[in-house]
Amino acid sequence: MMNRVSRPALRGSLLGNVLRLLNPIVKLLLNSPIHWPLSHWFAILSWTGRKTGKRYSTPVSHIREGEVVWVTTGDRWWHNLGDRGPVTIRVRGQWREAVAAPITDPAESQTGHERLFRAHPWFRWLSGIPGSSAGGADPVELGRALQAGRVLVRIELGDHRAGARHLDAGHAGRKHRA
Repeated sequence: MMNRVSRPALRGSLLGNVLRLLNPIVKLLLNSPIHWPLSHWFAILSWTGRKTGKRYSTPVSHIREGEVVWVTTGDRWWHNLGDRGPVTIRVRGQWREAVAAPITDPAESQTGHERLFRAHPWFRWLSGIPGSSAGGADPVELGRALQAGRVLVRIELGDHRAGARHLDAGHAGRKHRA
């Protein structure tokens, strides 16, 4: 596992460069009828840039709990959301309109990350956070990652029929830029 505590952002890292090459393939698979091998763990998140007004999308690892999807990131795309921002997300083969809210309070973010990483070790592993002997994330290393810029994002799902209008060909091919 690659440790991404002190530098949680993918942009500019070796892993980030590899993922940038793989993202178009992952998006293609997640947008296809054979999404199911990946869509349990990965989704496509789409948002509008605050300054540019352009639509961006990127594959993200996620955890779904009912009508809430959790994403953790070390990249800066979440700044486009403000306190609560409209997004669309393709989760388990369906586009859904949603509202995404970054958890910027350090204590709340630490607690949320710890809970999710303990319940879903693969999510911690993909995030590059070292584990603890008690299970879950090492709390000191997680705290360092949060100070370095890692953020938890809560995405509240809306109507799945409304999200379908984002399935145009141009939307699926746009590249992610933070």
